[in-house]
Amino acid sequence: MTSSRLARLAIFVLALGSTAPLDAQQASGTAERDARGVRAAGSVRSLMAFRFADAAPVIDGRLDEPLWAAVPVATDFVQREPNAGLPPSQRTEARVAYDDRAVYVAVRLFDTEPQRIVAQLARRDVEVHSEWIYVGFDSYFDRRTAFVFGLNPRGVKRDFVIFDDTNSDDSWDAVWEGAARIDSLGWTAEFRIPLSQLRFAPSPAAVDAGGGEAGSVWGVQFARVIARTGEEAFWAPTPPDMDRIVSLFGELRGLRGLRPQRRLEVQPYTVGRVTRAPDQPGNPFFRRNDPVGSAGADIKYGVTSNLTLSATINPDFGQVEADPSQVNLTAFETFFSEQRTFFIESTDIFRFGVGIGGGSESVFYSRRIGRPPQGGSPEGALHSSHVEPAPILAAVKLSGKTAAGWSVGVLDAVTGEQRVRYLLGDGSAGDRIVEPRSNYLVARGSRDFRDGGSALGVIATATHRDLGPDTRDFLRHAAYTGGVDARHRLGESGNVQLRAWLLGSHVRGSPAAIDVLQRSPARYFQRPDAAHLDHDPARKTLSGGAAMLELTKFGGGRWRWALATNARSPGFELNDIGFLREADAITQIGFLGYEQPRAGPIFRRWQLNSNAWSGWTTGGERTSTGANVNGNFQLNSLWGGYGGVARELEALSPNALRGGPALLRPARTNAWMGMYSDRRKAVRAELDANVSREPESGSSSLWLEPSVGIRPSARADLSLRPGWSRSIDAWQFVARRNEADGTPHYIHGRLEQHTLSLTARLAVTFTPELSFQFYGQPFVGAGTFDRFTTVADPRAERFVDRFRVLAPGTEIVLDEASQEYEVDLDGGGPELRFGRPDFTVREFASTSVMRWEYRPGSTLFVVWSQGRSFYGRDGAFDAGRDARRIFGIRPTNVLLVKVSYWMSL
Repeated sequence: MTSSRLARLAIFVLALGSTAPLDAQQASGTAERDARGVRAAGSVRSLMAFRFADAAPVIDGRLDEPLWAAVPVATDFVQREPNAGLPPSQRTEARVAYDDRAVYVAVRLFDTEPQRIVAQLARRDVEVHSEWIYVGFDSYFDRRTAFVFGLNPRGVKRDFVIFDDTNSDDSWDAVWEGAARIDSLGWTAEFRIPLSQLRFAPSPAAVDAGGGEAGSVWGVQFARVIARTGEEAFWAPTPPDMDRIVSLFGELRGLRGLRPQRRLEVQPYTVGRVTRAPDQPGNPFFRRNDPVGSAGADIKYGVTSNLTLSATINPDFGQVEADPSQVNLTAFETFFSEQRTFFIESTDIFRFGVGIGGGSESVFYSRRIGRPPQGGSPEGALHSSHVEPAPILAAVKLSGKTAAGWSVGVLDAVTGEQRVRYLLGDGSAGDRIVEPRSNYLVARGSRDFRDGGSALGVIATATHRDLGPDTRDFLRHAAYTGGVDARHRLGESGNVQLRAWLLGSHVRGSPAAIDVLQRSPARYFQRPDAAHLDHDPARKTLSGGAAMLELTKFGGGRWRWALATNARSPGFELNDIGFLREADAITQIGFLGYEQPRAGPIFRRWQLNSNAWSGWTTGGERTSTGANVNGNFQLNSLWGGYGGVARELEALSPNALRGGPALLRPARTNAWMGMYSDRRKAVRAELDANVSREPESGSSSLWLEPSVGIRPSARADLSLRPGWSRSIDAWQFVARRNEADGTPHYIHGRLEQHTLSLTARLAVTFTPELSFQFYGQPFVGAGTFDRFTTVADPRAERFVDRFRVLAPGTEIVLDEASQEYEVDLDGGGPELRFGRPDFTVREFASTSVMRWEYRPGSTLFVVWSQGRSFYGRDGAFDAGRDARRIFGIRPTNVLLVKVSYWMSL
């Protein structure tokens, strides 16, 4: 099982832990406060916040103002890496103060070799090799959620949210001030975080023993990264064998008189864009230069002290990076990650995965909102107009925590209708709806118990479309999902967790639209050998359910294990607003792992894991049985790597024949590995590789992706990641064709496929507020087919008996004029025809973004994006020739200027 990159970031940078005995201050267990205001209460550290009464410091990175001298100090940090539990090599002192409008943090980071401080300049929120200081506030004091702010010595900012104790979301951006300076003692960092950017309850009205106001308590943590040594030091330690972060924060006390600020933020923006595309001779709808102007706004309003209402009107996301190119020959949809800011903010609240151990399948897939049109021009149209993805007219999101402890998220979005204009061969013109006006609703809530040790949650989604004659035959007019989830940590240590969820779905539409779902790759109700499936072309609704039960040990000692079962009924459906590849499935998985997080003579840390799994349809057909062994390590030199091998046994594939009977899939073996060099260096390298083989069929694949990163200066970073793959698929599906009497034939071919790509990224940062970023990816792919077959006996014991080979020149002939194959099965003339499936793809996508945050929260974007695309049928692959021909393709260029202005009212 692997965690996401963001989760690893939160655990790696703010994992807040130590395996060694607590330091003397903590181990004493006394409740006495020392002169610096730090108190040991059992194993929980405590720091007193200081209230600025009449004045506040200037945020310039200098800590020489008398105001800071009276503020209590948090010190005695503890290493987490490389020598867990030992004192760090460099001393750190942190202070926290506040007034009626903001929280202030000052950190002195001593360094005995200040000339060796690593201070890389980068755009905000970009992960770079540098010294860092982070401060995290659990202002809800729910021991589950924290707002984290970071600075490096050049004043580069980072901020993110930790949720569910251990997961993180770095899409969250607050408006705050920060400054840092390097001096003869090391470096300093100074923060001013407006109270309007935090979520908290008012200070209680109760009084303390001395007769004063009792004040609020927040969770607090400080974390320091020393880049040149790879050292991490933390103020409130947490053992690394415990999967807990926020729940083990220290306490920030003495917060008196705090009242949530009135929170109304408005960010209007305007966009000007011009698109220049290659000529399309004869197309009356084509415009070579297409200028567009628009305006909109983002709004945030604090409904209560803990709930925030966010809204966007006519948003534009032209500055986001293009999706990577891919060749997808499967029956399933390609998953692309979300990159639009409005939708990736607060994703923690709406997340509800339906797979085991993560993955892309989820109840809510935000890229359904504003999706590309699902319809197209009528058959036989000579020309048609270009159609953009459905415009998002407005979207509203309510998120936060209620006074009763519920985490709440409600999102509603409305997208506009999209039409395509077309010209038919007879000269007549028309237009039709290809994406209707739609409304999407997601509501999510969860309630924590036992200081976050247990939780109960609910989720509901709804999709409604305004359908007409053009769309009712392939789209559903309504789709609903609802469910509950729960988790409970067992025992006093809380290192074993039981988690479960239950979901139901219901979809409504015309018989034709529901039949599209029944025949979709997720279920294939029309399969002739599946007695448990009920294909009904007259059906107007489709309903189903899914459930998951998981027991996991994730902390305590070195061993980790998990057992999980996931079941989905055939009618389960999420794809109107979620992402689902397959229904009609029961999956079981077991996991066992051993990890060593402490540094030794050679290894800084290492881990070894094993997984085993089995899967069936709900009709009892065994669809998978397999196991793998994998591991990862990091050396004391900070070089590292990973690797693994998996073996899957012979099993049935319900989707191999795209609606035909299940086909017995051969056994296969897959292996993977990767290595990376010391990322502290100015030049760094990585290598990722994957190889697979099916001995019985002769199928095989090899994929290589090396990369190199270069930091030519403290302002620039360049990375180049070429990718190359070659695969042979001996039984790639080509087409289904029926004889005149309706007899179906499933045609396959031997596919030899090559792909070559290069992903290039360049970042140049002039100041923390002004930066330039470039992303570019040339991509070529080609595939040739031969050795065509039809399916003879899909469940035959031997692979060769499952197919009938079509003899070239007799049973199968290519018609050069039409580029179609003719199939003669009995010598009496062609019964079947299908198009030549060979292909060649050449693409280039790039995005260049100049970003200037000209005042806090206000940004100017200048964006140039370019796309080149070619699709052909020759199938020949020549890396040098194809790469050169990419830049001979006429490009589509888009120039965009976007200006936003942030106001706090």
